[in-house]
Amino acid sequence: MSNLKYKSKERIILNVGGIKYETYRSTLTAYPETMLGTMFEERNKELLHPTNGNEYYIDRNGRLFYCILQFYRTGKIPSADKAKCAIPITQKELDAELDYFMIPRPKRLLSKTQPQPKSQVTKLSLRSRTVAAELDDFITALKTAINRAILYFQKRFIMSKGLGFNVTLEMAFYTSDRMQPVITVLPTTIGKSPVPQIAEVINQPAFGTRAYALLNGFGDKIGEHLEESYPGLCWDLLLLKICSDSDGSIDSMYRVRIQICDEFDYEEIIKNCCLSTTSLKYCY
Repeated sequence: MSNLKYKSKERIILNVGGIKYETYRSTLTAYPETMLGTMFEERNKELLHPTNGNEYYIDRNGRLFYCILQFYRTGKIPSADKAKCAIPITQKELDAELDYFMIPRPKRLLSKTQPQPKSQVTKLSLRSRTVAAELDDFITALKTAINRAILYFQKRFIMSKGLGFNVTLEMAFYTSDRMQPVITVLPTTIGKSPVPQIAEVINQPAFGTRAYALLNGFGDKIGEHLEESYPGLCWDLLLLKICSDSDGSIDSMYRVRIQICDEFDYEEIIKNCCLSTTSLKYCY
């Protein structure tokens, strides 16, 4: 058996809020744009800290995770009214978990009785299709960067009592193609830094002036999308003028500051794990 085949069949245990689920690593990495898909990439293996060899703790709602795992196994997202849980769940609860784990959802279809706007049926020009594709690539890169920053720091913050999770990712994108993006991740820690891992996914879609142009045209929309995708994320975009020391010329850059906060709620954790006094039965 080849080493690659062995890794694809590697079994892992996900302990979600005290409820354990078992699956294959390949089941999760089949969706690399999701949080778990990024987390279990082979390249991130050294950042993980399993217990008992292959068990990983995730501080989320254990009974709702059944729906998340069903997505990875079937590619379909179950609705709240069809979820197989002993206790009914609301669509709002399910949506919160889908957002946290970055599960992609199809856009809502227009009602059959509602006429489709002409702008939606008009064919896109070649330039529009190109910009749309570049925008998708850039947003995917930003999400991957956010996931890698969260993954790097989650072990550091998981034991913080009452402090929760607080990380700031700052990037500078210049209008000049002579300058590469500058990336900073706070807080700084002793040892390895996640900056090289973030730079390798950011530099390509941001090559030259591409990121600057995309932020100039779609920066606010990008921020709204990321804030909807990540509960607790705060997006700040600022246009700055800079002066070159060599020739005194004036240039400009966009500074992107992404703050990710996720506070711990003691009572909610107890209520949604095996420490709850309520006896629950779950269907796996």
